[in-house]
Amino acid sequence: METPTLFGYAVFNCLGINITNTFLLSIICAVLIMALFYFGTKSRKLIPTPVQNFFEWIIESLFGLFDGMTGDRKKTEEIFPLVATLFIFILVCNLVEIIPGLGVFPVLRSPSSDLHFTLALAVFSMLYIHISAIRQLGGIEYLKKYINFKDPIMFFVGALEGIGEFTKTLSLGMRLFGNLFAGEILLMIVASLMPFLIPLPFLALELFVAFIQALVFSSLITVFYVFITTPTTEH
Repeated sequence: METPTLFGYAVFNCLGINITNTFLLSIICAVLIMALFYFGTKSRKLIPTPVQNFFEWIIESLFGLFDGMTGDRKKTEEIFPLVATLFIFILVCNLVEIIPGLGVFPVLRSPSSDLHFTLALAVFSMLYIHISAIRQLGGIEYLKKYINFKDPIMFFVGALEGIGEFTKTLSLGMRLFGNLFAGEILLMIVASLMPFLIPLPFLALELFVAFIQALVFSSLITVFYVFITTPTTEH
């Protein structure tokens, strides 16, 4: 059984770069998702097939969910490609955790249980949000959220907001990592002690956690996007 670590296990080296098990599986998950959605929606018909219905149901359900969070159809359309992709990608990566044999073979490890993976998702998502805010609001209006010289109190509040953006990013990555890493260890211990029927309730719990963590991550990104891209004068 592989000893749990904070980061992935190097499977092979390519051009001087270590390719870890978690990175390799994240690429496989991404390719699998793209292939499924491509082949599931490429032959769209006016009267949809069951397969087309299934994929359209996923997209419509997610759009309705995030639209309810933003309360603004325009903002939903802007952020939806990112948060829908994040939700589906994180969910699939989380579900790798319940593959039989996880932890026995070094290549089998959920990407979400690698701190590098979760922090990379958090950093990318927050950078996307802030770049979008600068493009929409302009540099001056964007900076007003964090730099305010009207009075010392507002300056202090703005500084705290700036620090808060860093802590949000760290919190996003650490929350996702912590829950999935803990779940991986739990499943490994239970499977080694009671390898048959007893682990089933824990697998069900991990399925629930995998879904909730994907939903929480994408929902927080949606909320952060709405807040950061809203002009200061509208608060």
